[in-house]
Amino acid sequence: MKANFSLKTHGRGPAMPDKILIDTSVWIEFFRKKESSVSVRLREYLKLNQACYTGPVAVELYQGAKTGKEIKILDQLFQTIAYVEITRNHYHHAGLISQKAAREGIRYNDVLLQSIPES
Repeated sequence: MKANFSLKTHGRGPAMPDKILIDTSVWIEFFRKKESSVSVRLREYLKLNQACYTGPVAVELYQGAKTGKEIKILDQLFQTIAYVEITRNHYHHAGLISQKAAREGIRYNDVLLQSIPES
């Protein structure tokens, strides 16, 4: 894992309408496959100051870190991009999405993360 993002510091607070919540799987590909189309697009979001993250994404990335160096890279990353706080409304909205999907026979992961941009 190697840092490949520009260093910009931003205040913490609610996500702005132009922010894009980046899922763990996208970050993993970004760190592992530098030239993939996903990584190229994420670099653009980082340059435009549009990428953001939330607590569950940070937990999953720290959990997968294998070395102290990787942890430092994550620390640096999380200091440079916006953080979106998960609120009670997000949990409520996620529950409603999940309930509706279950009634339609659909099960999917990360319903909480999907509910954040919609709330």
